[in-house]
Amino acid sequence: MQTSGFDKAKDSLRNLVESKECTINIISEHYLEAANATSVNAPYGISEWALTGLTPAPCKDVKCSRVKEAVFSVEGKLLDTKEWESRGTPGKKTGVMAIIEGVRFWAREDAINEDKNLIDPAVLRPISRLGGITYGRLLDGVEIPRPDWDELRPEAEKRGLVKPKRDEQ
Repeated sequence: MQTSGFDKAKDSLRNLVESKECTINIISEHYLEAANATSVNAPYGISEWALTGLTPAPCKDVKCSRVKEAVFSVEGKLLDTKEWESRGTPGKKTGVMAIIEGVRFWAREDAINEDKNLIDPAVLRPISRLGGITYGRLLDGVEIPRPDWDELRPEAEKRGLVKPKRDEQ
């Protein structure tokens, strides 16, 4: 999601709309500073690769490169975009949402479990952008088993908690 319209599109959105493809690289702690350097306000068309020290790695299904240092990357194809307009200031474009289909996934071998279906958050050490210059760090994962209806139902019925859905729910 971008916080302005197409008229003020940043490089990532412009490149995505022009090429219809992208890579999504999950930022990890070990290269946070380099990832942040990609937000430099360089003119459109200036490559950020050399400025950041990050290493471009080839992709299989899209032309653009992925970040070799990334523990997890996704090759994506643009399906659609939606530009949003302010309700408080009609005519002011306030954001663009891109819908991207992941067509290939890359994960570092040491981060994947034996079944090859989960990534270890302790290896990934993901970083999120919270807004402005603030980032968030995920330090721990918490596993909580999902409840089972057949086990939950008898006690829920006994306590009168099983009720039909209403139309507005």
